[in-house]
Amino acid sequence: MELRREVLLAIGSLVLVNLLLAFGSIGLFVRMGPAIERILQENVYSITATEEILGELAAAGSAPLPDDARARVGQALQRAQRNVTEDAERPVLDTLERRLPAALAGDRASREVVIADLQRLIRINRDAMGRVDEEARRLGSAGAWAAVLLGFLSFLLSLLVVVRLQRSFVRPLLELSEVMDRVHRGDRWRRCHARAAPREVLRVMEAVNRLLDERVQRDRARDEPGSEGARAAIGLPTASAP
Repeated sequence: MELRREVLLAIGSLVLVNLLLAFGSIGLFVRMGPAIERILQENVYSITATEEILGELAAAGSAPLPDDARARVGQALQRAQRNVTEDAERPVLDTLERRLPAALAGDRASREVVIADLQRLIRINRDAMGRVDEEARRLGSAGAWAAVLLGFLSFLLSLLVVVRLQRSFVRPLLELSEVMDRVHRGDRWRRCHARAAPREVLRVMEAVNRLLDERVQRDRARDEPGSEGARAAIGLPTASAP
C-alpha cells in the first residue's frame, strides 16, 4: 500500500467515527427537542387553562361568578377546547361545557361535578406528560448508549490505527535505524528485512540494502590479493604509481 493512502485511510477512519459520534449526538437532541416542546405547548397549556377555571371558582366560593370572571372562565374553556391533545379530553370538555353555566350561576351540585371534571382533565394531561417524559428519557438512554458504543468503536479503531502504524511505519524505521547502527559498528552483513510496510518505505530499505551490498563489494575488491587496494595496503607500488 502506498504511504499516502495508508495515512489517509488511518486518519479518515478516525475522522469518520468522530463525525458519526458528533452527528449522532446532534440527532439525539433534535429528537428530544420536539418531545419536550410537546409537553410545554400541549399539555401545560391545557393544565394552565383548567387551573384558571378552578381559580375563578375558588375565588367566588359558593356565590355566583361576576360577569368579568365568567368571561375569563369562558376564554379559558375555549383555550382548553382548542388544545385537545388526548382522546380522553373530549368527553370531559363536552361535560364541562354543559354543566359550567349552572356551576357559574352558583349551583352547588353542578359546581362539584365541574370541579371533579376539571381535576380529571388535569390528570389526563399530567398522564400524557408522563408518557412524553418517558419517551424523552428512553430517547436519552438510547442516545447515551449509542454514544458509548460509538466511543468504544472509536477507541478500538484508534488502537487498530496505532497498531497498524506501528507495524507499517515505526517498526520498519526502527529496523532501518538499527541496521545503520550495526553497520556503523562493523557488522557488514546486517540488512533490512521488513516486508509489512508501505511501498515508499520498502523502496528506501531496498536502496539501503543495495548501498550496503555495493560497499561490501568495494571492500572485497579492495582486499583481494593483487588488487590495487591490496597492494596499497601492504606498501607496494600500484599500477598508477610512477
